[in-house]
Amino acid sequence: MIPPPLPPDEPRRLQALLRLGLLDTPAEERFDRIVRMAARMFRVPITLVSLVDGSRQWFKARVGLEGSSTERSLSFCGHAILTPHTFVVRDALEDLRFADNPFVTGEPHVRFYAGHPLHATDGSAVGTLCLIDRQARDFSEEERQLLEDLASWVELELNALTVQEARTALAQQERFFELSVDMLCIAGLDGTFRRLSRAWTRTLGYSEQTLLTTPLLELVHEEDRASTAEWLARGARDEHLPYFEHRCRGQDGTWHWLQWNATINSEEGILYGVARDVTEQKRLEAERHQVERMKSEFVSTVSHELRTPLTSIRGSLGLLEGGILGELPPQAQDMVRIARTNTERLIRLINDILDLEKMESGKLDFHLEPLELRALLAQAVEAHHGYAEECGATVELAVEAPEARAMVDGDRLLQVLANLLSNALKFSPRGERVTLRLARVATRLRVSVEDRGPGIPESFRARIFEKFAQADGSDTRRKGGTGLGLSIARALVERMGGTLDFVTGDGLGTTFRVELPEWHAETGASATPMPRQVEKTTESTPGARPRVLHVEADEDNRRVVADVLRDVADVVPARNPPEAESALRSGPFPLVIAEPVLPEGGLLPLAPLLAAGPVVLFSVREAEPEVARQVSAVLVKSRASNEELRSAVLRLLQSAANGAHSLPPRGSP
Repeated sequence: MIPPPLPPDEPRRLQALLRLGLLDTPAEERFDRIVRMAARMFRVPITLVSLVDGSRQWFKARVGLEGSSTERSLSFCGHAILTPHTFVVRDALEDLRFADNPFVTGEPHVRFYAGHPLHATDGSAVGTLCLIDRQARDFSEEERQLLEDLASWVELELNALTVQEARTALAQQERFFELSVDMLCIAGLDGTFRRLSRAWTRTLGYSEQTLLTTPLLELVHEEDRASTAEWLARGARDEHLPYFEHRCRGQDGTWHWLQWNATINSEEGILYGVARDVTEQKRLEAERHQVERMKSEFVSTVSHELRTPLTSIRGSLGLLEGGILGELPPQAQDMVRIARTNTERLIRLINDILDLEKMESGKLDFHLEPLELRALLAQAVEAHHGYAEECGATVELAVEAPEARAMVDGDRLLQVLANLLSNALKFSPRGERVTLRLARVATRLRVSVEDRGPGIPESFRARIFEKFAQADGSDTRRKGGTGLGLSIARALVERMGGTLDFVTGDGLGTTFRVELPEWHAETGASATPMPRQVEKTTESTPGARPRVLHVEADEDNRRVVADVLRDVADVVPARNPPEAESALRSGPFPLVIAEPVLPEGGLLPLAPLLAAGPVVLFSVREAEPEVARQVSAVLVKSRASNEELRSAVLRLLQSAANGAHSLPPRGSP
């Protein structure tokens, strides 16, 4: 026995068979009458309408057999669907394909078989109309033609709906077209409509008759006609049609944005399309872009118009508090301190709002590199000594994993630690200490900020990382803050691949924990330069006083920087690029300090300054990554204190004096 092979179009054939919807359905008189007629006409005991699926042949109609199906591998019909003509086996016992078939050697003792293939509408052979006899016999050409005619009748029934089914389907289609919010249509490939849903008249205002007699291109905006014609031409070439948008004119003269999704039936030469009116969506998008533009302009204004004067105010107050004009009377000293503290509070508010806006718009830049955390933590402790003294507390550093490194942005991690340490100090009782701890926990590094304060209230713990969240209570409100710091800190940590959480208890203090994946250098990999702890430096450099060029449009900031560096270098001011170029021609500068943001909104040309020597950007906003990589340091005015600016300048001047060529890493002021 030779089982029938699979046709080359088997997947397509099976799909066509399933689309008929006839497999495993009850008997129907329209098929039964055909097999009865065939049995009488050809005088055979068995006639079948057989449908061949993946594993069996199933009988939609039968005469002379009890079972409803047999295995496909044993079937004669499996062979019959492989040929376009009538398949005839005169004597199965003499045919090698069937001689030992159990249906030949046993019941129903098949000797003669004649089957004509049945086709679905796409031409796929889905089964046969077949005749079976228990005796061998010839099959004349006239009989072949007669069987073929009967098979054509079966095909009509296979692919035909009853009148009632057709009416039901048509009614459902009508309801679908009537109720659809989207604009459904059937059109020729030249853009002429053949059928339209009611949504077209509701949207554009034209009558259905007007639309049926008006080609689509006549409704399209002049600027969109070429692209629309090309879209239709792609359909005519039987190419896939992408999503498409264009403007169509309504009856009242208004323009509607239509978004299309369509498919082509190349055999019929028609397009099935769904158009959706997205005019309101387009309007909202335009408004959103306008709001984003206004927001961006506002942020730029805040950055420059508020940060610049506030920086000079804070710097001036810091110089006064530090005794630049001599010792102040106690009452004046206290008033200066209050003014400076509130100025810094206002600067923190502006910084938080700007950081939040950048994160929400995806514009907050990160420069990740493998950094030694001990150095960064030491830098954070050093930066908070002054605030700790104001709060009457101390900050200690506990390092349990001294060589540990993580892939972080040094500036961003310092920003996170600044928020956590300032909060811990703010809520610590006087005389207590805050511990900044670095430990290894399994495969991760944990940076903890531990305080001995009152703990976080139970009612506030679930909301602590929400925007603008603050705990209730007069003491908490008195401490101030925007309620944005912890939300920003968690977002920054997550952008660096870490997590931020906390543990707390009433009267037991609070510990905030930053966990980061530990970074390990590959064998043989060169070590990456690490940020260095802020070094204690002498008050002046040996030898002649160096000259530092300061390019800054704001006069107040120029005066503050000159006063901050009065015992470090001679500061040569320049208000604009021409003055900077003139100063550079007057002699060498071992260091240049520059505000790259010009008052009119442009950017300062950095090339002449970089050619002169190391450059420190002291700016109202953070530098773009490609700019930051070109300079020696980037300090944001609203974040860097007088001491941090002075320390950065001192170190760079010492490096220049020692002939060092490598630039200090960003993140180390």
